[in-house]
Amino acid sequence: NAAVGGKLVHPFEDVDTWTGHATVVHEIKADLEALGMLGVTPAAVVTCVGGGGLLAGILQGLREVGWGDAVPVIAAETIGADCLATSLDAGALTTLPGITSIAKSLGAATPSPAVFEMCRVRQAARLVRAWRATDKQAVEACLRFADDHRLLVEPACGAALAAVYSGGCAQLLADIGDGPVVVEVCGGAIMDRK
Repeated sequence: NAAVGGKLVHPFEDVDTWTGHATVVHEIKADLEALGMLGVTPAAVVTCVGGGGLLAGILQGLREVGWGDAVPVIAAETIGADCLATSLDAGALTTLPGITSIAKSLGAATPSPAVFEMCRVRQAARLVRAWRATDKQAVEACLRFADDHRLLVEPACGAALAAVYSGGCAQLLADIGDGPVVVEVCGGAIMDRK
C-alpha cells in the first residue's frame, strides 16, 4: 500500500519489471565477454511471452547494451496462450477468449499495450518475430531440456525451447547473422512431476 511506501508491481505492465528483466541482457553480454567473445553479439534471443514483461525487458536490455538494432528476438508462445502473436497477426491489440494451453503461466488473455506497440514497431524490421508452439512441442522441449541439462522447467519456457529444439522456427532464424542463439530459460515455479 502506498501509505507505507509499498507499490503494486504488475507482472508485465510495469517499467520497473521491464528494467529488472533487462539485466538478463547485461548478464549475457558479460558472459560473452568472460568467454573471450568481445564484440560478439547474439544472432538472436529466444524468449517465451505471456503478457510481455520479460520480452519488454529483453528489448530494453538489447537497447541498453547497443544491440537493439541488430539482434532479433523470437517471441515464443504456445497455441492457446498466444495473445501477442494473435495481436501482431491482427495488427491490433487482441484479447483471447480464454487460455486453452497447458502453459498457464503464459496466461495473459491480452498482451501489454505498451509491449504490443514495441513489438509492432520492431516487427517491420524483423527485430521481433512471433512464433507459436503446440503444447506437445513445449512439453517435449521441456523433457529434452531436462535430459540435456538436468533442469526441469514449465511448458511456458518449453515454448521458447521448442522454437530451437523442434527446428520449427528455423525459417525465422534463416536470415540471422553469426553468433550464438540465446534462449532465455525461465520458469519452474509451478512445475512438479505430476
